Amino acid sequence: MELPAGMAPVQFNFAKDVVERQAILTPGALASIGVRADGRVEHWTYADVVRASGRLAAAMLAAGLEQGDRVILFLPRTPVFQIAMTACMHIGVVPVPCVTQVTALELSYRAKQCGACGAISGAAFVNLFDEVTDILVFRAVSGASSVAGWADLEALLDANVDAPSFAPMQAETPALMYFTSGSSGLPKAVAHAARGVFVRGWQPWHQLGMRAGDLIWTSSDTGWTRAGSCLVFGPWMHGATALIVENTLSVANRVATLEKFGVSFYAAVATELRQIMSQSSRHPLPALRWTLSAGEAMTAELAEGWRAFSGTPLVVGYGQTETPTATLTDPDGPALNGMIGKPMVNNHLAIIDEAGNEAGVGQEGEIVFDAGDPGLLLGYWVDGKVVSSPRRGRWHLTGDAGYRDASGNLFFMGRSDDVISSAGYRIGPTEVENALMLHPAVAECAVAASPDSQRGEVVKAFVVLAPGHVAGPALAAELQVHVKTVVAPYKYPRAVAFVESLPRTVSGKISRRLLRESEFFPSFPSQPVPTGA
Repeated sequence: MELPAGMAPVQFNFAKDVVERQAILTPGALASIGVRADGRVEHWTYADVVRASGRLAAAMLAAGLEQGDRVILFLPRTPVFQIAMTACMHIGVVPVPCVTQVTALELSYRAKQCGACGAISGAAFVNLFDEVTDILVFRAVSGASSVAGWADLEALLDANVDAPSFAPMQAETPALMYFTSGSSGLPKAVAHAARGVFVRGWQPWHQLGMRAGDLIWTSSDTGWTRAGSCLVFGPWMHGATALIVENTLSVANRVATLEKFGVSFYAAVATELRQIMSQSSRHPLPALRWTLSAGEAMTAELAEGWRAFSGTPLVVGYGQTETPTATLTDPDGPALNGMIGKPMVNNHLAIIDEAGNEAGVGQEGEIVFDAGDPGLLLGYWVDGKVVSSPRRGRWHLTGDAGYRDASGNLFFMGRSDDVISSAGYRIGPTEVENALMLHPAVAECAVAASPDSQRGEVVKAFVVLAPGHVAGPALAAELQVHVKTVVAPYKYPRAVAFVESLPRTVSGKISRRLLRESEFFPSFPSQPVPTGA
């Protein structure tokens, strides 16, 4: 597969053209090292992955799944996640990884929104599917052998069956789906084509020189795009090995894991790196070649601090659920606050002004992609079909504000919509607001970002109380616990302000922008924001 960086082939099936190819070339090479919750370490060669994923693919076909059907993946950080991804792609079934922290209500929404026909779940999560089992013709559970209505996944992986033929995958064929965080509405299902899977496997790993013998690790939940790119697509396209660790580790154990396994590529959000640096003394990691951070823009403090801590450079990349990681900072260049680097080969990014023209050096505008870039989404999945993403002329719109300098470096300035970026999580306010409105004490509410030294931003709720309820710390804590029962716990408001009213636009809509500005620029509010007890 000798192609220029980022150029997608006309036909591409990841299971066939990458995983099987690696198994043929180097059958004994390690594809995955899995560290289970009980400490057991599993080693999976490329040949092992091909064998197991082929058996799972056969089981899905036997259950009635067809190419193009969607299958929810709700799995812990174990090699089973990697095998399930490969099995789906083997037969052209579209995997839909979901963050394992979401609630039953959120999972039900996602299953119905994408029209899921199947599910592969960890044993701890099967009860969350109770409301949607009637639409799932295939259900398999990992880590349990006797769950009514669910096939034993480990038994399927050991079954003596022949692997089916690989599905033909044209460049524009739907091959992967993720859900956005949601901003002005509920999360959207993002459909990626086979070409997008190829680009996710190629960039940025090709530019950073990933090769056979490298070991990459990320502690990302399997539902985030980072897990797919770092634990499946990137390492396996380059013949490298992915380390997947089931437990959530303490800072000390994270550092010990980097050292024990000789991790050469580490992908972590800025908050994770700051936690390590603040809770551990300088610890050179000679095996570590690169640390890649995404989800938050560069800060000089982070880049310089991590190099001093680990002895290795930090590079920052930029991307969204709808895009690949499309830029990289220069590890040998200056570390500047807000920098997200230059576009990689075959990624064409620009800054446009309100008129849709390319902005000049230093001029703020919206970060956009050329709509023809191969790594971009196929579209959003709505009512059983793909619909186009927002565009302006030749540009795919990101909703992110930024500017470029004279050297071509791009800088991120914030969201032009209301998404909150907290500790690498992208959190849409609508779901949090909907959860708050279910509590009888809440008459009206709005959610916005508030600055935080460790997490970058946190979720803050502004609440107008219903009659008969008294503002105070006890009620704030009660609301926080309530939100955790309705949506994924990482989305809960870490700060709650009780207000008499909420700021509104001239059309009468609540203005989250004004709330955000009051938090980040308290001395220069655009409009007085009511405060309360």
